[in-house]
Amino acid sequence: MFPAYLIRAGIDWVRHAEEFLDSNPYTRCEETINTCHTLWEEQMGQADLALVEPAAVTAYWAEFFHAPEVLPDEEEWREGLLKRSGQYDSFDEWQDWFKQSYAKVYKDDMIWMGVLTTAWAHTHQFEVLYCEDAWEFRPATSYLPTSELWRLEPHIDMVAEVLNEVWLEEVKAYADMGFTIEQQKINYLGKAECLGFDTQKILAVWPPRAKRDKEPIELGEMIADIVVPASDNWYRTVDNVIFAHDYVDVTALISRAKYLFGSKRRLLELTVDSDPNQARMQASAEGWLVQEMQAVYS
Repeated sequence: MFPAYLIRAGIDWVRHAEEFLDSNPYTRCEETINTCHTLWEEQMGQADLALVEPAAVTAYWAEFFHAPEVLPDEEEWREGLLKRSGQYDSFDEWQDWFKQSYAKVYKDDMIWMGVLTTAWAHTHQFEVLYCEDAWEFRPATSYLPTSELWRLEPHIDMVAEVLNEVWLEEVKAYADMGFTIEQQKINYLGKAECLGFDTQKILAVWPPRAKRDKEPIELGEMIADIVVPASDNWYRTVDNVIFAHDYVDVTALISRAKYLFGSKRRLLELTVDSDPNQARMQASAEGWLVQEMQAVYS
């Protein structure tokens, strides 16, 4: 079981458990930490709280701000937090205001920090990661609703296994072009839609003649785009071609993965000996996907 999936399952149970309906979002976050800790020990053995607690907190508040179905008390909290946090361009100013205004209830703990970071991130088009013992803001990506996670759940292990095989083929293809792929484990449990592929830092080392710095490959986000592509409303949904009629079209899955992986690889290959803009134009002319990669080279 993927850690990020286990945490999302714990969050969903707490948010809808009758015994917690009369509590408040802060209390439900506390219960989520306990629940995720218990699930972890039942499913995976001894829990590393330094990883599990921040992962549960960040995932809980991400769900709090993104969930399509909102509990009554969540709606009140959410509206107030977003209204206030949206008034501050600086996170530090927002945090200072909150600490002063809510001094009677505020504590310097992981839960309140999760509230502050995710509220500000949500109103400024960022998302929050807690990685390597630090809070980090990154440009927001589309969110996977829990309802779509449950649609994906019966197929998660098989899909991840197929995609891992395709990725290993990609690593060999990079090597054939003179690239080296470095994989570094990081202290991060990932997002559910990335199926565990975002728990490592992936770097492409260019052939010596390119004289370029190592290129990050956002493998986890690529996996998410394959399996649960973004829809028009900023949410991710299970791909209805790959997951037609509750079974997995493995051929379609592999084809989509090879196209997205291959688009990145071909663009890097062309950039070894060409100007990045020329490489983009050439890759596009060949039918590869280059739009989402433009920011890397601009």
